[in-house]
Amino acid sequence: ETIFKKKLLEELGEGKLPYLTPADADFHHLKTRYSKLIFRKSDTVPEELHQMVQEGFLTLRKHNCFFQDLVRIKGKDFFTPVSRILIGNPGCTYKYLNTRLFTVPWPTEGCEIKYCSPQIHDACKALIKLNDYLHIEAVKALQGQNLLDTKDIKDTAVIDREQNFATSLIEKGSFSKDQSSCYVPEDDYTSLNNRTSYNLTLLNYMDPLQMPYLKQEPYFGMGNMAVSWHHDENLVERSTVAVYSYSCEDSSAEETTDWNLKGRDPAVWHVGLKVAWDIETPGLAIPLYQGDFYLMLGNFQGLGS
Repeated sequence: ETIFKKKLLEELGEGKLPYLTPADADFHHLKTRYSKLIFRKSDTVPEELHQMVQEGFLTLRKHNCFFQDLVRIKGKDFFTPVSRILIGNPGCTYKYLNTRLFTVPWPTEGCEIKYCSPQIHDACKALIKLNDYLHIEAVKALQGQNLLDTKDIKDTAVIDREQNFATSLIEKGSFSKDQSSCYVPEDDYTSLNNRTSYNLTLLNYMDPLQMPYLKQEPYFGMGNMAVSWHHDENLVERSTVAVYSYSCEDSSAEETTDWNLKGRDPAVWHVGLKVAWDIETPGLAIPLYQGDFYLMLGNFQGLGS
């Protein structure tokens, strides 16, 4: 990876790679290059779930459950600008930058878990509800892609049925094993469930106004980065990643006149995405508002900026 990075920076010189936002006319033309990214606005999520999850976030923050990690990069120790807490199935861990996090267990049937307060119990339970919802959405998204990507079926009637069903999934947001079992083999359902069964959630929190220094994004000129470009190397092969966005305070209170970032507001949290080591395909910078979420299917990964 270091060799690729060095070569890319040498090719760039003083220049920057292009990137697009939803405001750009060509943004939606990149769908084929970013077909594994599924983005959903907050109004597609049940309001009751929003309320439950967001109250849980605030509870965990109020009880000082978020901690910065001490990580080692190139022989030097750093505190991460992002504070984190890992919540999930008892005994699960998550590793990044040679740092292993252990889950705070959420309520699990068959395990006796004692919390310091009922509010923390409710917050952890809310995250199970969120994971259940994102699991269903991820299965639907993978189902839709599987049907749309089918190329080797010669029976036109079958192709038409599959396309109609895929459109139904996308438009209505409905998924039922029974109604689609004639199209998808049983072992494919097992595969989809395995790839979308989230056993933990990593909560990240950062107040950019409290960070005196953040790294600049090096390739596209996207501005300050909360998290550097990366892909998780410790995930099950082809597993999906689901990300829910919540800003507990109005970050737009920051006064800024720096609108040189391709016309996008630097006070709004964005997720940056790019094709690894590709200088031909533009990157993406997608604004995330309260309650939006996105799915990265297969081995697709991204960055927070």
